[in-house]
Amino acid sequence: MGKLLAALDFSPSSTAALKAILPLQEILREGIVLYHAYQLPRGLPFLSSHIIEKMEREAESATQKEIRAFVQEHVPTQKRRSIRIVAQRDFPIEGLERYLKVGRHTLLAIGAQGKEKEEGTLGFHTRHFIQHSRIPTLITFPETKVSWKRILIAYDFEYRSAKGMKFLRRLIQRGNIEVSGLIILRPNPQLDKLHQRLQKQIRASSYTRVVWSGVHLIHLLMQAAHSYQADVIALHTSPKEIIEGMRELSVSELSEQPAWLFLPSSAAESAEESIEE
Repeated sequence: MGKLLAALDFSPSSTAALKAILPLQEILREGIVLYHAYQLPRGLPFLSSHIIEKMEREAESATQKEIRAFVQEHVPTQKRRSIRIVAQRDFPIEGLERYLKVGRHTLLAIGAQGKEKEEGTLGFHTRHFIQHSRIPTLITFPETKVSWKRILIAYDFEYRSAKGMKFLRRLIQRGNIEVSGLIILRPNPQLDKLHQRLQKQIRASSYTRVVWSGVHLIHLLMQAAHSYQADVIALHTSPKEIIEGMRELSVSELSEQPAWLFLPSSAAESAEESIEE
């Protein structure tokens, strides 16, 4: 039995991440861990040891209180018993990566942006885990709401994610979730010929091919999800293209939209197995 891990920094995006994984408690029958990394003010080496120790105790206590208040505000009473709180004094990326290696985790949920104001649609920490996480990673924006009733799968035949697809099948079967599938088309000689034939038949003075990359791909995915009433977009495709596309949009354009479930590549999965061995 694994655990669902949510990275918490009290931002609107991470609040949405927490709320998005709450229904998975019952679907996957797994507990939830809320992880928060915090740091002490700079300049501590110049203070006496007993003052530093006092500051460490106060910071830990204040962090625990803040997390518990956050849970009381956003988590129903009956669900709180299965939630574990982990607060560590560490850098966000390094601390979370170390914690991911402890125990068995089946999903990482993280907000698109942190509490601190960051440039662009995706924060630095979020981009890191989208590209390097070895388990499925759920990304949420402010006001993302997930019911887990229907998932849109964006499928690229050239992408490999053995464990990611295994997780997705388990989730869909246990949750009795409806699925819509969208095949991502890549340029190939046959597709080029079809475009040439279409352009020749319509004799248009201006002809633009629909491309399955960048911001165009993000728009296509969101439109398809809206059409099929999916509130999760599962991405069996290169995260690099999705990141590039999202960074061309504003946070407001992606808020109140579906959550994005990134399935790890088989290369990342193999790396994890090598580390475990």
